[in-house]
Amino acid sequence: MLTTAFKPFGIDDQYGRELNFPECYHNRLTREQGIFSMRSRFNAFGLHAIAHNLDGVPVTVLEYPTLERFKQELKKGYDYLGIGFFICNFPKIKKMVEEARAVAPKTKIILGGYGAQIENLESLVDVDYICIGEGISFMRRLLGLPEEFKFKNPDIVHWQIQFMGVPIFWARNPQVITGLGCYYRCDFCHPCFFFGQKYHPLIADGKELFQETLRVKRRFRSTNIGFLGDDNFLLDLKRAKQFWEIAVKEEELFEIFIFGSADRIIKFGVEKLAEMGIGSIWIGRESKFSNYRKNQDQNLKEIIEELHKYGIKVTLSSILFFDFHTPENIWEDINDHIAHRPDFSMLSVQAAFPGTPLYERLKEEGRLLKEIPYEEWHGLKYIWYLHPHFHLSEVPKIRQKAVLKEYHQLGPSALRYIQTELKGYKYLKNSTRPILRKRAEFYKNRSLRSRVILLAMEKLVPTKEMREMVRETRREFEAEFGKSTPVDWALAGGLIAFGKKQELKMKYFGDVIQPSTKVYHYNY
Repeated sequence: MLTTAFKPFGIDDQYGRELNFPECYHNRLTREQGIFSMRSRFNAFGLHAIAHNLDGVPVTVLEYPTLERFKQELKKGYDYLGIGFFICNFPKIKKMVEEARAVAPKTKIILGGYGAQIENLESLVDVDYICIGEGISFMRRLLGLPEEFKFKNPDIVHWQIQFMGVPIFWARNPQVITGLGCYYRCDFCHPCFFFGQKYHPLIADGKELFQETLRVKRRFRSTNIGFLGDDNFLLDLKRAKQFWEIAVKEEELFEIFIFGSADRIIKFGVEKLAEMGIGSIWIGRESKFSNYRKNQDQNLKEIIEELHKYGIKVTLSSILFFDFHTPENIWEDINDHIAHRPDFSMLSVQAAFPGTPLYERLKEEGRLLKEIPYEEWHGLKYIWYLHPHFHLSEVPKIRQKAVLKEYHQLGPSALRYIQTELKGYKYLKNSTRPILRKRAEFYKNRSLRSRVILLAMEKLVPTKEMREMVRETRREFEAEFGKSTPVDWALAGGLIAFGKKQELKMKYFGDVIQPSTKVYHYNY
């Protein structure tokens, strides 16, 4: 059996904290945006990848169980229990191990995931194996299977749960696990050092990747597809070029999310990204004062403007509380991030995770604060080391103020998303390239949904400055696609009602949505 940590998430208790819950958007990218925060969750893709690639071995994957449901499943008598976890969930994992030893004493226990790099983990919990790095090969060796394998991508998805208070039941966006790790050696990067400072392609051939992407598009009837695992998809430019060539030839439309660094975006070309179907890209900016290899000699503002021109949405991540940050320059850095005008932002505090050079340096300097519990090791509130210029109590306040400033200056991410697709439509509609004209039509076909959101958003945004941003976008939108109709206004009225209800719910009952427990069986 392979399992995640148990729920509930998003509450302050003996096992977790309010900021520990499995929603990338609401937890990291849009949390302070109120009812405009995007609510969604992903399958635990690492567990599914392992399960799907253990030829002939029956595997159960248990996602987000309660502690009682976990114990109930374990009583069925599994030979092995694998728990994948992040460091911030360590108290839950410790409890799960204790319960597993009591309920199923003959079951061998394996810990994996980024949490497996906690120092001296084997002395903190009673487990049989610890897996650091790529888990499929580890499990195949453990189970006596041939170590060589041909990777099979599991059917995994990203669920959209809710937006502006409207429950969403139909949106399942498929995911393709394309690779693991990176070799750029950014000193803070947990994935790079977890996977041995190497890039491990799981689907290395562009034609094969195209066929799998096409398969999941048809299987789930969705063009919105995520390439996961890869922290820099464009490290393999040969694969990307092969994919691009086939996509252009077949005129197959995708809306793909990738991670990519500034230097590789320039090397590959923004127009090619649009033609191959890249709809969103996550770029690590880190800081205007940093000098990481991926951003050297790159004009990131110009790159983002070019991506926006083609309708490609950008998530920009920056890190606060580097050692060089001072009360005088940290806001210069935050303002520079905002000036890039990303569609989504991750403004995290510097996270010193075990296994990284950053962690080792802070340890050697005697600056690690071991009294900060693992529940707080998530990079969204506290740092767990002594900073030369900031007191620990200042960190959460500055970060939250920075996130709110980004929201109020740029507006909701949903608004920026619509603005970027409108830019893309206007630029691409007259392209001489058939695949780009097809992409323009794709953005046009989403105009009804966007129009209704704009009408409702204009009534629901919290400030007059945001209201004017929305109004200006709506005018530009209507100039391109025509005036709003009575049907549009009626639908917007319904959306406004949902939004008002959600505002009250969040005010009095909080914003936590517990993930549903799901059970999957492989090779049964």
